[in-house]
Amino acid sequence: MKFKETEVMKRTVAFYWLSQRSCDGSSYRPVENLNWWEHLSELKDTAWDNKAIKDIRYDVLLDEEYPILSVYEEFDSAFMRHIDDKNKRVTDYMDDYVGDDSGRLAKSSAYAFFPNEGIVGRIGGSSTSRSVSPLERALARYWPLETGMKWNVAPVVTIDSLERFREEVKGLSSLHAKFTTKQTLSSIPNEGGTAGEYCQKLANEIGADIDVDVKISISNDSVFSMPRKRFKLSVSDFVPFVAGQGKKMSVSGVDFADKLLELNLVEHPVTEQEEIVISKGETHQFTNLIKHLVTVCEQQEENLYRITRERQS
Repeated sequence: MKFKETEVMKRTVAFYWLSQRSCDGSSYRPVENLNWWEHLSELKDTAWDNKAIKDIRYDVLLDEEYPILSVYEEFDSAFMRHIDDKNKRVTDYMDDYVGDDSGRLAKSSAYAFFPNEGIVGRIGGSSTSRSVSPLERALARYWPLETGMKWNVAPVVTIDSLERFREEVKGLSSLHAKFTTKQTLSSIPNEGGTAGEYCQKLANEIGADIDVDVKISISNDSVFSMPRKRFKLSVSDFVPFVAGQGKKMSVSGVDFADKLLELNLVEHPVTEQEEIVISKGETHQFTNLIKHLVTVCEQQEENLYRITRERQS
C-alpha cells in the first residue's frame, strides 16, 4: 500500500477595495495611501480586552511582507462531533478536547493590507465563507471616520474588454449569456443581431419583458475549426448587446495561436484559488495560511494596481 506523502488543500484569496462613503450612500471617495503598518501597530499594542468585538477577536502580525490583521470568530462547540480516524469512530465533541475549559474554538481568517490603492487581500481557513463583516467591524471600531462617513469594503472587480473578443478570439466553442429584453415603441430592429431580435419578438408575443439565460456550445468542437469561426461571426452583435447589461456574458474558444481562451465580458471579482501543499506529518497551521496569503498578494500586487488605475481613469 502506498501512503500519500503530501496533502493538497485549495484556498481562495479574494481582494477588496477600501473606500469611504457617506452614510446616506450618496457619495464615495477613495482611501488615501494610509500607513497601515502604523495603524496596525497601534492595534497590536492595544490591551487584550480591547481587541475583541463581541464574538470576534483580532490580532496583528507585523513580521510578513504586508501588515496583517488576523480574525478569529468564535463558534459554539455544542452538538459538534469528533471524527476519530485513529480509533475509527465518531464521538461527541468533548468540552476538554482542546485541553481545558479556558480554550475556545475559532474560525480563522486574515487580511493583508497593500501599501497603495486601498487594497486588501483576504484568506480564510474555511474553503467556503468569504464574509468581510469582521473587517468592516474592525475598521469602524479602531479607525473611525469623521461624522457622516463610513468605511466601504467592495470586491476588486475586472472586466475583459470587447476588444479582446473582437481581436483575440479566432473562434468560439461556447457561450453563456443572461439578459432581459426591453420593450420599445420603436419599430427599429432590436439590438443584439438575430439572437436578440428573436428574444425580443418572443417578448412582444408574450406581452412582457423576459429574462433570458442561454448556454450554447458546439458539439464535437475539436473536429473542425470552421464552425467555431461561424459561431463567433453569428454572435458578433449579440455579445456586446448582452455585455452592456452587465449580467452575464462569458465565452470560450481559441485564439489565433489555437490556444484555449476564456473571456468574462462583465464585471467579476478578482480571486486567486491555489493549492496549499502540506507535507506528511505537518499540521494544518494558521501560519501556513498566512504565508500562502502573502505569496499570492505579492504575485498579484502589480496586476491589482493596474486594474485599480484603469477603473479610476
